[in-house]
Amino acid sequence: RDQDPKSKFSLGSEVLQRLFESGNSPLSEQFLRWKLWARWSEFVGPTVAQNTEPVGLNRGVLYLWVKSSSWMQQLTFMKDPILDALNKKLGRPMIKNIRFTLDRREVPGEAQAQKDFKNVISKIAPENDED
Repeated sequence: RDQDPKSKFSLGSEVLQRLFESGNSPLSEQFLRWKLWARWSEFVGPTVAQNTEPVGLNRGVLYLWVKSSSWMQQLTFMKDPILDALNKKLGRPMIKNIRFTLDRREVPGEAQAQKDFKNVISKIAPENDED
C-alpha cells in the first residue's frame, strides 16, 4: 500500500531534523552554526544583536564582532550568561568560549568558510521568508 506523499515528506523531514540535531552527524555542527547565525537576535535579544554579529566559530570558540569598544567592555561582563544561554538554545555545549573583536576579519581562517556557508544558506532559506 502506497503512503500519502505528504506523510512521506513529513517522515523524511523528521529524519533529517534528527540527523541535523543529533550531534553525531557531520552535518549537525554546520546546522547548529546556521541556527546560531539565523536566530542570533532571538538567542541574544534585540539589543545585543544590534551591537554584535557572530563572525566565526572555530573549535568551540565563537568570535563576535562588536560595534564599539564600549560595547565590548559591557559584553565582557555578560560573556558567561551569553555563553550559557547560547548552549542552552543550541541544545548542547557547542560553544566553550566567546572572543570579542572590533575587526570582522580578525578570526581564524575557517571563519571565511563560515561566512560563505551562511551566505549560501541565507539564499536557500532566507530568514524573512514570507509565504
